[in-house]
Amino acid sequence: MKYGLSRPYGDPGFPIADVDMGAVCQIAEECGFDWVTYGHHTVRPLDEPVLPPHFGVPYYQDPLIGAARALAMTKTIEVSTGVLIMPMQHPVNVAKQVATLDCYSGGRFALGLGTGGASRLEIEITGGPGRFERRWAYTMESIQIMKGLWTEDRFEFKGEFFDIPPVCMAPRPVRQPHTPIWLGGYTDGLLKRVASHCNGWVPAYDGLDIYPFLGIDMTGPQHVRYGIAKLKTLAEEAGRGAEKFEVGVIVSPGSDPDCARHYEDAGADRFALSLPEIETIDDARRAIETLASQLKL
Repeated sequence: MKYGLSRPYGDPGFPIADVDMGAVCQIAEECGFDWVTYGHHTVRPLDEPVLPPHFGVPYYQDPLIGAARALAMTKTIEVSTGVLIMPMQHPVNVAKQVATLDCYSGGRFALGLGTGGASRLEIEITGGPGRFERRWAYTMESIQIMKGLWTEDRFEFKGEFFDIPPVCMAPRPVRQPHTPIWLGGYTDGLLKRVASHCNGWVPAYDGLDIYPFLGIDMTGPQHVRYGIAKLKTLAEEAGRGAEKFEVGVIVSPGSDPDCARHYEDAGADRFALSLPEIETIDDARRAIETLASQLKL
């Protein structure tokens, strides 16, 4: 199993700016981690009502620009978005950025996508009115477009959101057939999207527990086992039964590092501990070295 870190915790109620993502990844690589993943928010709504489970929007740096810096400052560690909120993005631009990241890094980038955790205001001021209600439809259409641009010499598309005449994009991702696309979420509908169109699944848990607001009567490892079995069935139905779907678990700040073995036993391929709240590079180094020691890296 690959061991990783998830972006430093930022209290949504009292947000602080992120510490340099490049420096965090550099220290993580030095300490023996395999993977670092960063989430995504754009702006913090000031007057929008805040309801559980979100409790407000933290201040995040742009994860694609951060990934470019991190990959340039490291040699072996893998970087992913965990997750990029696709309804805030244009797929042609993201396809170009991701392919460039993949080329520059020699295939060390993975694109994690999702729609959860974002407010209506965040999505609609970046994507337009009505985007929030159709966020998953927009995301799946965007995935079709990015995969086409990455793999086809003559790509055209007509859908609900986009009408693209014949085009060709370069550079292409180093990894074949394309940069891996992972989805973050919990539902059977999400797993069906992964099985039909993507390469991996990235759920997040509170240690060994399911977040209460999800209403799922399982532990985290039980849910991973369930999800892997469900993915296998859905992939066979979609004609992708022979494909391997990567499963990367992210756990909340303060989780016992020993829970990694429970997720490995459940079948996870990756495990990431969320960093605690940090304000300086020295804070980051202390936290990363402590977690590496606890994981015996």
